Amino acid sequence: MAFPRRSPRVIALALLDCIDENDGKASKWALIKILGNTAQFRYWVDDFLLNERFLTEISTSQHQFYAKTELGHLLHQLLKHGRIMDAFLKLSGKRLRRV
Repeated sequence: MAFPRRSPRVIALALLDCIDENDGKASKWALIKILGNTAQFRYWVDDFLLNERFLTEISTSQHQFYAKTELGHLLHQLLKHGRIMDAFLKLSGKRLRRV
């Protein structure tokens, strides 16, 4: 059974919600469960959220946890209010787009 494709906004919101639901830090495994596999984890967390400094990595002796930065808190608030993100999407590009 195929699941409907999630938009990037929905995926990012689910990741940031997961961090909030786990007292401000989520394990690597908790984020992989949302994304589905380690390749998607690398794409979303390593290549995007950590690289753009929305998340920070907390390493212990055996586990890795991820917490939101101040910028991550701002992104989370913007994602929760979808109309703001829709406005950003309309403004992106060379001219005002219809969404």
